[in-house]
Formats: sequence, structure tokens, C-alpha cells
Amino acid sequence: RAWPLPLRGTSPLHRVTMMMTRSPSLVAPAGAAATTTTTRRRGLNTNIATSRPKRVGAALVTLSGGGAGSRGSLLQRRASSGAAAAPSSSSCAAAASLLQRTSTPLGASSPAPARRGASIVPTAIAEPDVSTLPMNADTSEKFNWHMQWYPVAFTADLTDDAPYPFTLLGEPLVFWKDPLSAEYRCTADRCPHRMVPLSEGRINEKGEIECAYHGWTFDGKDGSCTGIPQLPKPSLALDTALNSPRACVTPYPTAVAQGILWVLPVNALNAPAEADRPPLPLIPELDHPDCVVQDIHRDLPMDFSTLLENVMDVSHVPFTHHNSVGKRENATPVELEMVGKLAANGFTGIWKEGPRKGKYGSQFTQFQAPNLMRHTLITDQFTTLTVVYAVPTTPGRCRLMARFPFIFKAKLPKLIFPLVPRWYSHMNQNSILEDDQIFLHKQERLIEVERNFNNKTYAQACYMPTKADVYVNAFRRWIAEIAGGHPDWPKGMVQKLPAQEVTREALLDRFHSHTVNCKSCAVALANITKARKALRVASLVALVGAAAAFARSMPVHVVVLTALLAAALAGVREVLGGFVGKMKVGPYPPPRRPPSMMEAALETARIALI
Repeated sequence: RAWPLPLRGTSPLHRVTMMMTRSPSLVAPAGAAATTTTTRRRGLNTNIATSRPKRVGAALVTLSGGGAGSRGSLLQRRASSGAAAAPSSSSCAAAASLLQRTSTPLGASSPAPARRGASIVPTAIAEPDVSTLPMNADTSEKFNWHMQWYPVAFTADLTDDAPYPFTLLGEPLVFWKDPLSAEYRCTADRCPHRMVPLSEGRINEKGEIECAYHGWTFDGKDGSCTGIPQLPKPSLALDTALNSPRACVTPYPTAVAQGILWVLPVNALNAPAEADRPPLPLIPELDHPDCVVQDIHRDLPMDFSTLLENVMDVSHVPFTHHNSVGKRENATPVELEMVGKLAANGFTGIWKEGPRKGKYGSQFTQFQAPNLMRHTLITDQFTTLTVVYAVPTTPGRCRLMARFPFIFKAKLPKLIFPLVPRWYSHMNQNSILEDDQIFLHKQERLIEVERNFNNKTYAQACYMPTKADVYVNAFRRWIAEIAGGHPDWPKGMVQKLPAQEVTREALLDRFHSHTVNCKSCAVALANITKARKALRVASLVALVGAAAAFARSMPVHVVVLTALLAAALAGVREVLGGFVGKMKVGPYPPPRRPPSMMEAALETARIALI
């Protein structure tokens, strides 16, 4: 879209050829040793005569806006006139200020070095590799992975009568709610006696966690051991054992805010005072009185960085999520821009045109290190956000906690939103997550091969010539230059992806990755299973009744109605069976393409066997 009007509608290669034939500065001087390159593109043979690649590349920089020529000025005027205006809203003044402070696009402050293919690819599109981007990153401050708050679970999915295990940064943790103080406790999930997970135990009447193996008990506030049943009490031996540091477990600070349980993975006994701790990475819009929100969590078979770069990538939505939340026909060239510099706490960016071909205005993006990404879109009718927390659990695995807040100005959407059952919305949201789950799991393993065997960085392994990858480039640079290359795993833990899953069912698993840890889905699954059992009995009874009515020569309408009732009950049971199936394994293929005959047959058979 940045080309002069007479050249629009033609291929990029054809436009370059037309420019070279028009501009005297691009014609090879008399007597120069010219070379001819024949390129086939879209069925056309184009001969491009070049005298010196450096001269042609410099001329293309001028044509694309990098020089001081008239064409460059025209491009700059067209780009500035086509930029979308920042939305005005009192609820998002910070987002509006981002648009006002937007400067030149990422990497535009210094000319790109000569690269192979620069004489063909316009430099307005072909950005330099991330390693050469002059982002003015502040790398003086090293990132502390542990001095950060991490979300663990939505409080709506927690129960008060059982421990809750969770792994964070490679460390097994256990959470529980103290019935006396009504506060959540967290300690390391291993008993110092014989290294048994405390999460397999119970919460006793004092609010302590009790080991399932030998009954040792621990106070969650300070991690002290409070009971050893194998020693007599009172006794010197018991007092000595209880006072030993080896009998303690490590406690961790917790907090509850905006419906989420948070943990700070530092020893609570050595942690800074509450006033000196980092702030919780909250979403201010959730506190708006008119805000409604949908939440979902899922444990994913991919690294947290793969998930984060995926949700930052706005240009994949029309293609990957076609017929779910996107449409291919809405795809346009995406030009993302950084706002300010890359820093230890993340970065901000803007997509001036925004989604749906600019229908809703500019979209703002913020990465708040280490695990929060949010897109903000403000219109005259509503404000909507896509909020993703990517929590690193172990190498190659993470927990997704996604929130979708909406602030509607009309009253009707606010009334309809709460009517949708939470478990039903989770089925739809899980389907969207699965649109790209299979290929992301495989993608990161291909990149790992390039890194380990070909000694390539991420930017070297992946060819990213468009401004649609500006956020991904910035995030990967944050990982490499500020965050130490990967999360701060426990000493000795290998930074290596687990083996690739060999079946689609394992990658599309919903039961173990979501349902078992989601209270609404688990309860719904239990209720639907009971209803299906009742429907089976009722349909059989109705069918037997129809047969008996027919045998006794009862009126035809009685026989027909009884048979229809049996069929209706069986039909409802099959519909509920589809819900059960979707709570266990996601369907395949995704909506972006129709299923083949074999895929459709297998999916039908899978549902029928439930």
C-alpha cells in the first residue's frame, strides 16, 4: 500500500521493473558490464538489467521512502495520510497517548545494509534481521525471573477442601486454602522426610497440609514442620526434629486479585516487604463497572515463548483462524510499529490500521514481561481486550490463562453475556486454541533442530521480511538479550523440549489439559453423564412402550407418539454425547478447511463410541 498509485495492482517484481525503466538513475551507464537476471513470477518472464547491485539497492531505498527523492516524499505523505487516528476514550487514555507518541517504524532510523535479493524485494517491506534492528534496547538491567508475580489458577476453579498442585519455572508447588484464615498458602510440593508430593495429602483442621505418606504436617505461612507422628510427644527428640531447618518446607507469598490466585516464587521468609514487591500484572479495564469477561485456562504442549509469540502475531488470525474468529478475505498487509524502546519490563506497539481492514481503528499491544500480552481495541460502541498470561511450567510446556474483557456501551450485550454457561464458552474457546496447537508444537521442534545442529539463532532460522513480525522480533530479542535466553529453570534442568507427541489426540487432549482443572467443565461433564444415563433408560422404556402399544393394537397415534418420544430422547442423548466428546478431545480438522471423507468418518465414529 506504500507504492505510488500508478503502480498499484501489479506484482512487486513488475513494479520494480517499471520503476527501473522510468528512472534514469536506475539505468546502467554506457559501457558498464551489465548482468541480466531472468525471473519467473506469476507466469511472467521479466528481465531485470542491473549494472551494480549496490547501486540498484540504493535506488530502491530511495524509491521506497528511504531517500530524499520525490518518490520517497510521496510515499511518506501517503503513509502519513493513511494512518488511522487514535481512538479517544477516557477509559484508555494511556492507549490514546501511545498513538500520539508513535514515531518512525521499527528499524527505520538507519538504512539497512545490503542484502542478497535487495534488488528485487522492496526495502519498505524487507526489514533487516532482528539482530540488526536499531531498537535502542535497554539491556543494562538483567531480568529476574523469580521476582515476578505469576498467575496460577482462576479462583472460580479452586476448591477449598483439597490441595492444588502446580509446577512453576520447573518447581513443583502446592496450594491450599487455610480454613481458619481464609488465605491461600503455598509451599514446595515435597515433604522433606521422603520427598513425597504434599499435594497427595490433605488439609487438616488447623489449616496445615498433611503428608499422605507418614502424616507429617506443615504450616503454610512459614513452612515450619508442626508434627511428626513417629516421635513421642512431648519429647526432646520431637522438639529437636521440629526445630531443624531440614524439617521445613519452603513457603511462597500468594495473593488473590481480579479472580486469580497469584504466587511470587521467592522464599517468603526472605522475600521483600509487601510494599517493596513488584506490582501484580493486573488489567485495569476489568475493574470497570460495565466490564464483562470470559476466562479460560489450558495446559499446552508448547513452550511459553511459542505461545506468547503466537498471540502477539496478529497477521495469522485471518488464515489460521478462518471460520472461527477470522476470515481470509479480511487479510491485509500488516504494518506493526514499536512505541518506545525495548526494555527489561517489555515493550508496547501499535497497529495503526487495526483488524478488519481498519473497521475498528487502531489496535494497541503491550508485552509486560515475563508472561503478559494484551491487545486493546477501542471503538465507539465497545472496548475489547485479548489478555494472555503464558506461564512457564517446564521446558516445552506452559499454562495459558486467557481473559476476554468487553466493555459495551449498549445494555443488551451486557445482559446476554452472563447467560452463556461458562462450560459451553470453554468448548468454543478450546476450539480456537486448537486451530494452531498442532503446528506450533511441531514448529518449535524444527526451530530447536536449527539451533542445536545448525547453530542458528531464531532470527537466522526464520525468514521474517515483513513488518507483521515486528512484535515477534522484539519479543525474541527480549528473550535473547535481556532474559538470559530462557526462563530461570532449576539448576541442572536441561533446556530441551520433550519428545514430540505422535498422535493428534494427544495434542488435542482437553480432558487432562483443561477439564480436570476447570470446576465448571468438570461439574458439567458429571451432570451430562448422569443425564445421558437417564436418557438411555427413558428412551428404552419409550421404545418398549411403543412396541407394546403396537402389539395390543392401540390407536396409531399412540404408537407413533411413543416411538417419536423414544427417538427424541435418543437424539438428545446423542447431542449431549457430542458435548462429552468435546470435553475430552478436540475435533479435527480445524474450521479453516473442510474435513476429508476419511476425517469426517473418523470424527463421526469417535462421537458415536462415546
